[in-house]
Amino acid sequence: MASSLITIDDIVRKTSDLPSIPAAALRVVRETDSSTSTAGSVAHILAQDQALSVRVLRLANSAYYGLSRKVSDLSEAVIVLGMRSVRNLAMVASTYPWMIRPLAGYCLGPRQLWAHSFGVAVGAQAVAERSRVPGLEAAFTAGLLHDLGKVALSIWLENKVAALIALANRDGLTFDQAERKVLGFDHAEVGQYMAESWNLPKSLVDGIRYHHEPNLCHPHSPIVDCVHIADYLTMTMGVGLGGDGLQYKFSPESLERIGLTFADLDSITESFVLVYEGYEAMFAELQTL
Repeated sequence: MASSLITIDDIVRKTSDLPSIPAAALRVVRETDSSTSTAGSVAHILAQDQALSVRVLRLANSAYYGLSRKVSDLSEAVIVLGMRSVRNLAMVASTYPWMIRPLAGYCLGPRQLWAHSFGVAVGAQAVAERSRVPGLEAAFTAGLLHDLGKVALSIWLENKVAALIALANRDGLTFDQAERKVLGFDHAEVGQYMAESWNLPKSLVDGIRYHHEPNLCHPHSPIVDCVHIADYLTMTMGVGLGGDGLQYKFSPESLERIGLTFADLDSITESFVLVYEGYEAMFAELQTL
């Protein structure tokens, strides 16, 4: 049933107004992954993009962080908030403008993709912190970008979404499985293609590609497991739920691989709500950018 009329390359080449991330933000992601990065090196990269610098500083000074005084220098922001937080802010500021658009192909209204993606980012970070597996600093970014492919694929699904949902319900398929049956590929694979074209680190590319199928990632990636668990958690809570959220295949092996149990998941769910609600002040700031 898979269609051979269109390829992932066609999707990316022929879709107008594709999402993009400023080069400075992408460089910040790579720099903070480096063992030689410093507050000065990260600040220097951010300073190359004036608009991004302004956004990061405004977010750093939002009520969410509750700093006792205003931070006006990028190096100071990195020192006060830490590299991980500044990297997260750079990605949030970069993705928000195109993540708030409605995606008719996934039955998502304005800001719904953003709400879900940000929820997965927060959840992935919470799962990473609870698991205490080293090297999971990129879990937030991977969670934020996991549904990147939907932004490109949505317009191609607008006339097919009702049939896809009907197919999924009839055959007991998840939405991504229905995508593969009809198109021959799914939004995760489209997202992988885009992430690779941006030269994102492999940990982030894998998080995008395997967030629905963590057991297929070899070698297994704890970041993929964190994103998968957070995606399931966010879906079950109904955050940014679209047409593809009707059925979700959860892989309990993800919990086992990072040393967590379903009891841990319950505990993370409780704290997730508080953390997510705490970001409302940042949401308000984003809407003015």
